[in-house]
Amino acid sequence: MAKQGKKYKDKTGIYKHREWRGFTDTIYDYFQWLKLWRILICWALRHPIQNVKAIFRYRWMFHYLTVPSFFDRMMEGMRGAALRGARNNMNTLAIEVTEMLTDIFTADLHLHPDSEKAMKHGQKIILLDELIPVLLTKGFKDHKPILQQEFAAYLPSLINQYSTVHYIEQSESYGLPADVCPLPSLEAGIAIEDDYPVINSPCFISCNMPCDGSIMTSALQDRRIGLPSYALNVPLRWKRENVQEYAAAEYMECIKFIEEKTGASYDWDALKEAVEIYNKQTRCKMEKWEMNMTDLSPHTGSSAWLYRIFEYQAACGSKRALKNDIKVNKVLSKQVAAGKFPKNVRHRAIIWNTPANMYANFNMWLLNCWGIDSVAEMIDFQGSEIIDTSSRESMLAGIAKMAQGSTMRVHTKGGYHVIYDDLWLKYEQFNADMIIMFEQISCKGVGAINGLFEEEARRRGIKFVWVPQDLMDPTTISRRSMRDRINSFMDTVMKEKPLDPTLVDFDDSESW
Repeated sequence: MAKQGKKYKDKTGIYKHREWRGFTDTIYDYFQWLKLWRILICWALRHPIQNVKAIFRYRWMFHYLTVPSFFDRMMEGMRGAALRGARNNMNTLAIEVTEMLTDIFTADLHLHPDSEKAMKHGQKIILLDELIPVLLTKGFKDHKPILQQEFAAYLPSLINQYSTVHYIEQSESYGLPADVCPLPSLEAGIAIEDDYPVINSPCFISCNMPCDGSIMTSALQDRRIGLPSYALNVPLRWKRENVQEYAAAEYMECIKFIEEKTGASYDWDALKEAVEIYNKQTRCKMEKWEMNMTDLSPHTGSSAWLYRIFEYQAACGSKRALKNDIKVNKVLSKQVAAGKFPKNVRHRAIIWNTPANMYANFNMWLLNCWGIDSVAEMIDFQGSEIIDTSSRESMLAGIAKMAQGSTMRVHTKGGYHVIYDDLWLKYEQFNADMIIMFEQISCKGVGAINGLFEEEARRRGIKFVWVPQDLMDPTTISRRSMRDRINSFMDTVMKEKPLDPTLVDFDDSESW
């Protein structure tokens, strides 16, 4: 019987020693861990003074120092192709993130006040809201897109559960209601604290995604950032074809705005090249979904959805990310063809609604403690359509449709049918036997239809459990409370004993 919990230091959730996975997988994991350290050390040494300044200037930057531990947590208990896929995905993500951080800090006037070099570098950056896929800007081939909140807000909230608390408190002290979703509250708090890098970008593109809370915080950020801005209005009822002409027109106007502010002409050939790469990335993801529909689901767990989110938003059209996708798919398909399944699975679960950033490795705990394999989850299903590259108009329409189905928003906006109907479809497609529904207590939209989910699950005879969480705020509902809900369900409803009793109850209240 596994005893994963024995390797944790009390309260921290940090390893006392590395995990033993059998000789071959342990050696592989160790060398991939060393590869991650090489990526981080090389990045740090390229611009040592600049990076040290960033660590001392930004509260959120300090959390990136714990990335190796975070990566370990994201692949606890993995073996075989799942381990190899996860390590390659996360190390690719590390390369992409460190390169983007270098671009940000090189242009940051907080770190380089009155620097002519920083001013010029900033002019080659287009700042975007983190929920606008960077694919739109690939037509500006001499400019680099940067997702404004991605590196200060979203990624740190995954790495360290407490990274958000200070900024949320600042928003609330500024007058923001405490029951607002922690995502816009966090973004607003960073702006209030003046903790976004100051970049001399020609413009900032904001949007109305994913919800009204983000619209409100965009106004505050716009005042703090102080750049010429364009509010990209993305239709809420994105399933309706009669809104697509408007959506494409909005993107065309946005392109014209960027052209005006940058002085650059949009290169449609460069866009087409990037879109074709993105289409290949999407096909690779579809292949993973198809493999997960079999009894040998190889690509599950926390790293699967996290990598897809980052790839969809920040690395769409990236040749490096595509190369990794092709490599990972070969490893996964080889294991499926061989009929190997190196994990102990009792249940195949659909995980629905937005996951808790403050407990990013919740999937791994489910698998290791109870044998619950998260074969599909809502946050993974953005960007499932191939974009037509036959004309400028078709590309623009495809990108506009892509953004309407952005991360999280693809199922939480567009009418209740997009989150309700698709759940039962995915349950059947992925041959699941239970549903774990996150109850994001600050999300008013999804919370309004909780009863519909319960009634339909009861009608279909599906095992269904609610897991309350507050997205990015660990002070409202703890990781331990989330685990307690599953423990109680598995004990009283499923009548089962844990695979690993040491993981049923442990204290990780001080964990990164």
